[in-house]
Amino acid sequence: MYYMSYTMQNILSEILLDMATKNPRNDKLIKTFGQNVRKYRITKNLTMIQLAGLCDVEYGAISTIERGIVNCSISTAHTIAKALEVTLDQLFE
Repeated sequence: MYYMSYTMQNILSEILLDMATKNPRNDKLIKTFGQNVRKYRITKNLTMIQLAGLCDVEYGAISTIERGIVNCSISTAHTIAKALEVTLDQLFE
């Protein structure tokens, strides 16, 4: 079993906490992105299932993105933009 001193545990805890707070979640941006995904999906007459298939992701992923629950990866955002034939800028406006 690996032993870590109390001091090292405190230092590590402080580092991890500092890392977590330096990049806070931007809920407004995440919600805007999701609302725009939904808007452009509906404009293209696609269901969430169809968009999920075009993006090779699960239906639930599209659902949680559109509801602003998850902060999707850059690659997923790019794939969604391509599938909807819009720019990433349009999804973040």
